[in-house]
Parts: sequence; structure tokens; C-alpha cells
Amino acid sequence: MEIIFDPSLIALKQNISRAEEAIELAGSLLARRQICSAEYVTEMLTVYEDFGAVIVIDDGIAMPHARPEKGALQTGFSLVTTATPISFGHDEFDPVSVVIAIAGADADSHIKMIQLIASLIESDIVTFLQQENDVNSVLHFIQKQME
Repeated sequence: MEIIFDPSLIALKQNISRAEEAIELAGSLLARRQICSAEYVTEMLTVYEDFGAVIVIDDGIAMPHARPEKGALQTGFSLVTTATPISFGHDEFDPVSVVIAIAGADADSHIKMIQLIASLIESDIVTFLQQENDVNSVLHFIQKQME
């Protein structure tokens, strides 16, 4: 399974004030790279509207996604960090400063993406990303974790 992740899928220190903006930006990075359709991005927003902060998976990290059949075209993820942490409405893990949007082309790929994100969380990615401003350094750090 090829996982698509390159500099075009990274946006650091973005001036975002609302969860919906962060989800939309992370999704649009995927859509521009043709990893998902525009409908998939809309579905990610719908999931957040319908289920709220369930996409906040750990301290400071949100993982917006939708079901593969909603428009995932390939397997990959995007990464957005915010200039200042924002509220997603989670009682325990707010505020969020890292948004990792995933798309899996099928159910197996979707599960593998979730496992990959879990391993990134274990590598203390939030602390690293709060201090990092260079896209290539972020790319290198994450690629090392993917090996």
C-alpha cells in the first residue's frame, strides 16, 4: 500500500480560529493532490458537525476523516498546524494545534492510516510540530516514523 505524503500536504502555523477551517484546509490539501474528492472534504465536515469532537484523538490532535466510499480516491494524509491552538469542543484533549486528515482508498487502507497516525502520536509529534517551522524537517521526521 502506497501512502501519499509530500510537502504539498503540509501547512504549518496557519492562522485558523475555528475547527471547521482547520478541517476544510486539511481536506483541501488532500483534494488538490487528488487523494480525495471535494465530496470527501464535505463529508469530513459533516462528520464533525454530526459527531463533534470524536475526531480529537489525543492531546492537541484532531484526525478528520470520512468513510472510504465517500470519496477517498487514494491513500494518504495531510498535516496542518495552527499558529495558536483552537477549540474543537473536546472535554479532555482540547485545544488542538495539529490536524491530520486521512483518506484510505479502501477499508484496509483506512485502518492502516489510523495505525500510522497512532504511531506518530507515540513519537510525540505534537511537541515536535509546535517547535518546527520547516516543511522539509516535518516531512523528514514523519517519513522516518513511517519506515
